[in-house]
Amino acid sequence: MDAILDFVGHQTDLSRYVLLGTLLMMRAIPVTFLTPFLGGKLVPPETRVALALGMTVLSFQYAESYMAGPLTPNPLVYIVLMFKELFIGFVIGFLAVKIFYAMEYGGRMLDTLRGSNMAEAQVPELGFRASPMGDFLFHLLLVVYMGIDGHVYFIESVVESFRVVPVDAFPGFAGSFEAWITQFLHYSSALFGIAFALTFPGMFASFMTDIVFGMLNRVAPQLNAYSLAMGVKALAGIAFFFFSMSLLVKQLGVHSRNTVMFLQRIIDLLG
Repeated sequence: MDAILDFVGHQTDLSRYVLLGTLLMMRAIPVTFLTPFLGGKLVPPETRVALALGMTVLSFQYAESYMAGPLTPNPLVYIVLMFKELFIGFVIGFLAVKIFYAMEYGGRMLDTLRGSNMAEAQVPELGFRASPMGDFLFHLLLVVYMGIDGHVYFIESVVESFRVVPVDAFPGFAGSFEAWITQFLHYSSALFGIAFALTFPGMFASFMTDIVFGMLNRVAPQLNAYSLAMGVKALAGIAFFFFSMSLLVKQLGVHSRNTVMFLQRIIDLLG
């Protein structure tokens, strides 16, 4: 390959491209495999690897400009750097997909209270089955996320991570790994609280339906209140949920932006 490049008049060091490109791929591959708005499990692995290769090519010169020097050919050091890149890529991808898991969980809670959690639907981007409302909320968030250009800001954050943590350096965690991991955990736990709050109108309607029919059963025990309540609370839960749809979509946009901002902050704290 070096002889071919020399023949066409392009003087370069092929080993430098291979070493640096492989490290960039190690950071990009977990991102493309985890994030649903880049295809997720719906896209064949070959396509996801090709997408990671494209991100590598686009960020190659930018990442190289922030390196302290040429990469060492020491195999042990290079393997350690590869695992470091995989870790950073996994952190970025995990933070990006966490809000989608949280919304699926919120929809499953709503379906459980409505008594409709036995029905399941496939979520192709994540490769598992979810309840109907969980599937609906997941794809609603996906549409909102793409609508606010969240995927564009996300890719910018991935490229910016090569400045914060160059490929030939290790994360400093802003001097405190404990503080970094604490923010990471607080964010993860807060997402499920947000999902609960966004689906609360439907869950509250289902709960109140159970209360009303429970009181009715005490007044008229001859009525089969349990069977009557099953259909009513399923309809009441989804009706109140759709009544709050405008507020839900607005809040999904807000929390999608907050997710991108938090991802950028976590990346900055890696340095």
